[in-house]
Amino acid sequence: MQLDVVIEQRFYQTPDGNYWTENAFAYDFWTRYLTVFQQVNIVARVQQVKQGKENWHQVNGDRVEFCPLPYYLGLKSFLLTLPKLIHTLVAKRYQKRKVLFRIPGVLSLLYRVFAMPVKANYGAEVVGDPADTFSNNASSSRLRPVIRWAFIKMLRWQCRHASAISYVTKEALQRKYPANENAFQTHYSSIQLSDSDYFQRTSYSLSKAIKLLCIGNLSQPYKGCDFMLLSVAQMQQQGLNVHLSWIGGGQLLNSMRQLADDLKISQYVDFIGNVSEREQIHQYLDSHDIFILSSRQEGLPRVVIEAMARSLICVATNVGGVNELLAPEYIIERDNIAQLIEKITQISQMKQAQLMSLSLQNYHKALDYDDDILANRRLHMYQSLLR
Repeated sequence: MQLDVVIEQRFYQTPDGNYWTENAFAYDFWTRYLTVFQQVNIVARVQQVKQGKENWHQVNGDRVEFCPLPYYLGLKSFLLTLPKLIHTLVAKRYQKRKVLFRIPGVLSLLYRVFAMPVKANYGAEVVGDPADTFSNNASSSRLRPVIRWAFIKMLRWQCRHASAISYVTKEALQRKYPANENAFQTHYSSIQLSDSDYFQRTSYSLSKAIKLLCIGNLSQPYKGCDFMLLSVAQMQQQGLNVHLSWIGGGQLLNSMRQLADDLKISQYVDFIGNVSEREQIHQYLDSHDIFILSSRQEGLPRVVIEAMARSLICVATNVGGVNELLAPEYIIERDNIAQLIEKITQISQMKQAQLMSLSLQNYHKALDYDDDILANRRLHMYQSLLR
């Protein structure tokens, strides 16, 4: 049996017919579905490009194929592309396969309406919360309140009608977007951690200039890079000596560099850009003192789990399922600079024994997300789609 997975992620196709991603969802990610299904078809937007980039990762491969949808970016482009999208989806209406939506996202709704028979079942993996995605400062669209309302309604409807459903959180998203009581239900993160991703520190000391690390794509403002830069500026003004490294690229990168210049903190900030190799990510995590999640929206942030697996002390904004990972004293409200400075100050005053205790606490929590545990939950979810 084949499986169609509908996802909002944007991909690239080169003239040789291969598909590529610049960050997440490379080929290895899709092999998890092949434990149950003969083939996976990725239903997603695809942009045609003349040439790939050196650090891109191939997505298609053995039993992983594409159903490419017309490319669009932004509301206006979406509306102009809508007739082509519908035409492409209608052509799939009577194909025999199982369907899984990674939601929230409008493509899954279009797929449900135009590519599936009326009473056909589908599964859903709930990976985010539109209430956060379209909250203040997380989206710059003038239509943000309307879009936010529509996406919340849409996600609730999709969750109620899924025959099998998984959430990335244990409880947080389930409370806001409940499933049908007759549906198969489980929870698992999209993260895939192997033994090499775990590292237990044997000592923990802070650098003279405390090394802060953030990881987040800069294609949208919801990762909170502007918040971090404003925070670093205030920390320096208050005499709290920190240095920020930001991993991740995107269309906002140049504007964030300009903001750092305007705030006169460029010497305290490094914009690393995209880093795709896991060993490099490990090196950054291991060489920094505190990981900060500054996001204005997340489902269950994988980067926090990855940082915890490397025994790194973490501070995160109160989004998605963060409270399922960190103790309340290491969670701050979104865009609250004073709270972040207070937390960093508290950590800077900890003795090494306290730092080690917190580090070990994070390491052991991350063991709950070992791939052997999550793979078993995913297997039951995929098997339920065959019923």
